[in-house]
Amino acid sequence: MDPVVFFKLVLVGYLENITNDRRLLEHCAMRLDLLYFLGYELDEALPWHSTVSRTRQLYPATVFEQLFDRVFGLCVQQGLVAGL
Repeated sequence: MDPVVFFKLVLVGYLENITNDRRLLEHCAMRLDLLYFLGYELDEALPWHSTVSRTRQLYPATVFEQLFDRVFGLCVQQGLVAGL
């Protein structure tokens, strides 16, 4: 599985609060904006949920936390995210 697509899927799941890989892929398949973000065409099949699950098991959970913290920090630096 393409690592870029995998991490984009994980990011979508995190932002949309979807913890189930099967539900995540069903959700992405129904949203044109997410298909575009993932780099998929309308008629192109998304990866199988089992492939996403197996790929997720290859990485320790801390990798995702560190990745999202880093991305969030970059967004704050660029002024894309602001708090109260």
